[in-house]
Amino acid sequence: MSVKAKIAAGAATFAMVGGGLGMAGTLTASAATPSCGDSCVSLYTQKFGTHDYVDVYQQRAAAGQESILFQGSNSDPALDFTVYAAGTVDSFYTNHGLVSSAFDHTYGSLEAYEYEYSPYGRNSGFCLSTWPGVAPQPGYKVRLEPCGRYSNTLWAVDTADETANHRYAPLINGATNNFSNPEVLNYPAGNPNDMPRPVLNVQPLNTYSNGTVFDNQEWAEHTGVLH
Repeated sequence: MSVKAKIAAGAATFAMVGGGLGMAGTLTASAATPSCGDSCVSLYTQKFGTHDYVDVYQQRAAAGQESILFQGSNSDPALDFTVYAAGTVDSFYTNHGLVSSAFDHTYGSLEAYEYEYSPYGRNSGFCLSTWPGVAPQPGYKVRLEPCGRYSNTLWAVDTADETANHRYAPLINGATNNFSNPEVLNYPAGNPNDMPRPVLNVQPLNTYSNGTVFDNQEWAEHTGVLH
């Protein structure tokens, strides 16, 4: 049984949460499609703003399916994700052993989340992830993989490197073993309308000399149905 299934069965509870990608480490609810409703989220970068959102390429719910950014639309189910909050990184380590002791030691107080692809509000069982079961390396693509089985589907909100207005924050992959520059959700070089579509990946956290994180590694969410 996967960790997610165990949690759903009563070991702990995944809960939808409200708020923002800010100091509290909680996340807002939003939706690309009206049928997804306010139980879903639509992720976007600081770099491109609320024009382009995380999208499952070709709308296919399957292991290995890649993720891209795509123009916002309230009729595109590929933009629909459900966010699950299951407590802190430490809770995953203590209760489930899902993350490494080193990850827990470094990020134990951060909130951890899974982003499940939920077209039209229907959970698919697949979450945003890196290659399952291995520590991500720079450039590893972000894709769909079964939720709750590996730390690769977990993303910790890096509140220490959020923007000054608390709107955007990096998302650290739960399987990283690089703790000086952790692997975070990253939009690669290019633009969302380029062909072939640039695929989301993970890269070490990148900052300018003043400590500001690159805007293609800062993430937030849209609240409400996309227009």
